[in-house]
Amino acid sequence: MSAPAAPAPTAPAPQRVCPHCATVAHTAGRRCPSCGRSFRRHTLAGVAALLVVFTVIILGGVAAMLTAFGDELNRELDSQVTTVQRGFDDDLRSVQRTIRRELDRRLPDVPPAQP
Repeated sequence: MSAPAAPAPTAPAPQRVCPHCATVAHTAGRRCPSCGRSFRRHTLAGVAALLVVFTVIILGGVAAMLTAFGDELNRELDSQVTTVQRGFDDDLRSVQRTIRRELDRRLPDVPPAQP
């Protein structure tokens, strides 16, 4: 007959701190013996709220940057349009002066009609 097996040495229960009531408990159980709540933190709601806040901040920043860019682009386009319009007006006046000079050169001065 064989000798009875010696009992396995038992490890002491782990020391855990309850995230809800901050009680230090020496237990291997899943719940705090003091408040009865789980030792695990339920962080899904917190993480979801944090993600929503970060998303709102990032999207708000992108919207602000796009608005600033749009305003700057609008100012630059207005400036370019004004420059082109001035150049066009100057060219048109030059053509008008050239045509007027050519007409004056080709057409003789007609004295006013006397009644």
